[in-house]
Amino acid sequence: MKYTVSVSIAVALLLVTTIGAGISSAATSPEQIPERTSVGSNGPAQIKEKDEIVYAALSAEGNAEAIYAVNHFELQTGGTVTDYGTYESVVNLTDSRDITQDGEAVTFSANKGNYYYQGNMKSTELPWRFNFSYSLDGQKMSPQEIAGKSGALELKITSAQNSSTDPTFYENYMLQITVTLDTEKCTDIDAPGATVASAGADKAIAYTVLPGNDADFTLKADVTDFTMTGISVSAVPYSMSMEFPDIEGQLGELEQLPDAVAQLNEGAKELKSGTEKLKTGSAGLVDGSQSIEVGLAQLAGNAEQLTDASQQIDTALVQIASALQTGGEVDISQLAQLPQGLAELSNGLKAISGQIGTLKDGFAQAYGGLDAAMQGIKAAVSEEQIAALEAAVAGQEEEETANALIAQYRAAQTAKSVYDNVNAAFDGVNAALEQLPSSVETIAGMLDAVSAQAGSALEEMGGLEQLGMLTEGLTALSESYASFHSGLTGYLNGVRELASGYADFHAGLESFDGGVGELDDGVGAFSDGTEAMNNEMADLPDMIQEEINKMKEEYMPSDFEPVSFTSPQNTDTDFVQFVLQSTGIEKQEEPEPTQNEEEPETFWDRLIALFQ
Repeated sequence: MKYTVSVSIAVALLLVTTIGAGISSAATSPEQIPERTSVGSNGPAQIKEKDEIVYAALSAEGNAEAIYAVNHFELQTGGTVTDYGTYESVVNLTDSRDITQDGEAVTFSANKGNYYYQGNMKSTELPWRFNFSYSLDGQKMSPQEIAGKSGALELKITSAQNSSTDPTFYENYMLQITVTLDTEKCTDIDAPGATVASAGADKAIAYTVLPGNDADFTLKADVTDFTMTGISVSAVPYSMSMEFPDIEGQLGELEQLPDAVAQLNEGAKELKSGTEKLKTGSAGLVDGSQSIEVGLAQLAGNAEQLTDASQQIDTALVQIASALQTGGEVDISQLAQLPQGLAELSNGLKAISGQIGTLKDGFAQAYGGLDAAMQGIKAAVSEEQIAALEAAVAGQEEEETANALIAQYRAAQTAKSVYDNVNAAFDGVNAALEQLPSSVETIAGMLDAVSAQAGSALEEMGGLEQLGMLTEGLTALSESYASFHSGLTGYLNGVRELASGYADFHAGLESFDGGVGELDDGVGAFSDGTEAMNNEMADLPDMIQEEINKMKEEYMPSDFEPVSFTSPQNTDTDFVQFVLQSTGIEKQEEPEPTQNEEEPETFWDRLIALFQ
């Protein structure tokens, strides 16, 4: 037994020694030991280029939980490099040389070529604040609650500026936010504003956020046993190659529009001047018509008396002339009243003539104002110019005003056309009113002459000896007066009809005056609108060019000078990129059943096992 144990121990020690030598030999193999070479110079290295790749781990809700930066240097010459960053710790990713960290200063030595080191940052502040929220069937859930569930998913993604960091990155970096969904678990994907691409059984949904903008996206899908890989966000300096078309030639053609608007504005001013004259003339026309209406009413009211008086005179003349001719008895006292009756009839006709003169003057004044106003309405704007104006304001704030003004302008043109068609009727009325007073004056003069002759004859009569001469005169007067009475009766009947219908005519004139007032107001608004439009469109090509320049400034990259994210003391940073990844949504694994732990083997257990 002692011999067996001694031999066993000896063999075991031999095996342990052999295995240990093999392990030591493998550990010291040249292939396994990083090469340590001397730095070519103990002085500072010459840096050709420096990049920072900032990695961040986000929670499933979008909160930054950890940030580390991988700093890449391309060295022109080897030597000592001092970089800066608010790191908790640093790790050499290139070789086994030590890195010295003193506050924010990180110092290392490196050879010519590429050098990488990682800095684990103290802060978890990024230039953006992200929020990822989840709802299922309209009920908001946490990522842990929604994992493995089925229903209508709504994922809201927002990003905004983190004002506690350097705004350079928010203002100059473009974000790409990518959500990857398994199409076997997610169907009917609706992602407005996103670019959707297929990657095998997955759908990659990418949203782009331009520099200086916040994001607010909503993704919807029907999910079954929902799980999802983490949302990834990358941020790089905005760069885009875009050629804007040369629109100088098109702007040159567009310059015709302000000219057309200017002509329209001048036409609107002339139209406004015309409608103002039309309004003045219309008001005068209504005033004159009012006087005419009153005069006609008075004349019509007295027409029956005039007719009766004239009838009595005519009857009396016939009776007197008949009596004188047949030798009947004649009451000379009644003859004495004849001159006075004829004089009164003449005065009545003269009053009618004066009223007709007033009617003529009022009509002439009103007609003159109306004609001047209508002649002031000119077709100063062509249909082509109106069409160009309608096209220019289409979809703009001024479209409704411009359309109303154009409608008013066309209404004024229609009124002018109607007036031109009925102008001859106005001229006919004016001519009739010119002739009527003279005709009435002629009849009144004849009555005055007869009255004078009758009076003179009666004064000279000494008795019946001159009755023969009076008989002849009265017979002639009776015959002439019969014709006059017939004409007077017809005239007064016409006056009655005119007075009866003139009320409607005057009401029409008042309505016309109201319409002219509305037209003047509308044309005034039209003129004001064209004036404002002319002022706004005078510099239209320059305004369009200015807007294009603004679009260029918004969409074309600016002259951005890269800055370091890790520390403002780094002045040689050429490029900074952000790579952010959130935690995925996974179902929790069922805990495995616990197994009885075996007691650890002792040295003797292993030694005995060598011989079994």
